[in-house]
Amino acid sequence: MMQELMRMVERTEEEPRERLARRLGARHLRARQREERRAEEVIMEIAWSRLC
Repeated sequence: MMQELMRMVERTEEEPRERLARRLGARHLRARQREERRAEEVIMEIAWSRLC
């Protein structure tokens, strides 16, 4: 009985950590995508300015 309680407590402590890791991973992914889009926009602006 005590071991079951301990396992339940461990599981509930692990879940928020996993959720936090996923959320941080998604946040980093979105930040990287924004950075890539900005870089592409700058490259396109330079290309267009050279064409004109």
